[in-house]
Amino acid sequence: MRYIPRQLAPVLVDASRHFPAVVVTGPRRAGKTTLLRKLFPNARYVLLEDPDIQGRVRSDPRAFLEELQPPVIFDEIQNAPELLDYVRTLIDNKPRYMGQWLFTGSQEAPLMRGVSESMAGRAAILQLLPLSLTETV
Repeated sequence: MRYIPRQLAPVLVDASRHFPAVVVTGPRRAGKTTLLRKLFPNARYVLLEDPDIQGRVRSDPRAFLEELQPPVIFDEIQNAPELLDYVRTLIDNKPRYMGQWLFTGSQEAPLMRGVSESMAGRAAILQLLPLSLTETV
């Protein structure tokens, strides 16, 4: 499948240079995961829709995070929102490390409230919409 460059890409890269975490929200199938994986090919990818991963996160979120070497892409954070508090602690321990925690998530109100509260001042929150006309020509 051919990658289509997105207008949000330079904004996202810039945000990753100025914030420890970046959250990309948007509707399903807008290209959030594809964009993050293209822009951050060396980041570890964790799909939080996987029931086995959800079980590991719920049983011991701290140990789960300790096994990962940032940068990390957490895909579909709404499936494991408890990770946000633990990531916040890791960010507070190393506040100068930018772009280490990358998240995708739906635009659900509870998720965004959790992100706003847990990651205030630590995360850039960006919205990716489906392909625009200018992106497809």
